[in-house]
Amino acid sequence: MAQVTVFVDDVVLGRLPPLCIKEGIPTGDRLTVRDASGGPGFGAAWLLVLLGPIGWFVLLYLSLAGRGGVTGRLPFSEFAYRRLVVAQRMQTVWIVAAIVVGLLAFVGLAIHSPASMAAAIALGAATVGAVVKVALQTRQVRRAEVHLVLDASRRWVTIHGVHPDFAAAVADRPTAPSDV
Repeated sequence: MAQVTVFVDDVVLGRLPPLCIKEGIPTGDRLTVRDASGGPGFGAAWLLVLLGPIGWFVLLYLSLAGRGGVTGRLPFSEFAYRRLVVAQRMQTVWIVAAIVVGLLAFVGLAIHSPASMAAAIALGAATVGAVVKVALQTRQVRRAEVHLVLDASRRWVTIHGVHPDFAAAVADRPTAPSDV
């Protein structure tokens, strides 16, 4: 995948080549995408959930204290959109599965019987497998997404994860702002 830098107005107003940003095929469909640097950027902050109510409040604060960014309308084909949605849903399924199996493993440890200990060990191994699957699915989601990064001057947006044909179509256009 490639990256391109375009004028912020072209992204906001959807004045980009009519090629799918992920597939490089002609499309008239658009997807609204928010600047990745405009959000809180949780990363591993989801681990705050493990701290209980204090971590929950910190996580809530981080989600509400997001910075301003840019929201753009990007050419996105129906196929690319469906692939993104499926990847996001599967990521959610695996996260829920890891949490449920992990909780069941803890319940098995709390019962203190030989059968429950064996079940807890098996569920612990399943939890590790589910966490690995979450990591792999997160990678799939990141590949299906497009990331916008607004530069410090707030005039240019770098779009990461674009198809090389889309990058070539953007390179063929003038780089100066279209209203200057």
